[in-house]
Amino acid sequence: MLRRGTSTNLNLEAIKEIALKRATAKTYFAIGLLVLSLFAAFAITGKANQSVKVWAAATDLVAGDVIKESSAVLVKVFLPTNSTKYLSANEKFNDFVVNRRILKGELLPASALSENFSGESIRSVPLKIARNDLPNDLTAGQSVDIYSLPENDLNLDKARKTELISIGVLVESVDLKSKDMGGDIGIVLKIPENDVIYLLASLNKSRIVVVRNEI
Repeated sequence: MLRRGTSTNLNLEAIKEIALKRATAKTYFAIGLLVLSLFAAFAITGKANQSVKVWAAATDLVAGDVIKESSAVLVKVFLPTNSTKYLSANEKFNDFVVNRRILKGELLPASALSENFSGESIRSVPLKIARNDLPNDLTAGQSVDIYSLPENDLNLDKARKTELISIGVLVESVDLKSKDMGGDIGIVLKIPENDVIYLLASLNKSRIVVVRNEI
């Protein structure tokens, strides 16, 4: 009986020792996870402290557009090395001109803005396009090409050819009310100044077809 009691005590001690070791291992593991979490939190905080406020495009912009307050919005981004390439929150940009296309949400590069623009000016031109002569799902910000399809004219000996009037034109807006009502759809396109007169002159003798050039 004494030996059995001694053996039982030894087994209990062994079980306690194993349980203690397991508990200690779990404790160390939990402490390790806590330390890693703290390091991660410090790293994130450090990156947040390195974030800077810069201007981003609030709308799609094309070469020749003048930057106004409504054209840009302040965003906070992490730019550890190349923040000077973009327009910071402290810089004034009113009346600067865009010299290349900038998409909505894109950070405003300092190199894409200038006080003087030597390129072609852009005009916002409102048009009414037949429902079947433009993509049904066309939305503002998309890029399109404009074609002129001549109407049949019995007084002409030779039929006029289809012409490409302008390429890579930005859609400024689409009149959703006219789109829902049926018939012609009102749209506003940003047309290069040199193409405006020719486009308007083509309206009386041709169908204007708007073709999306990127999907």
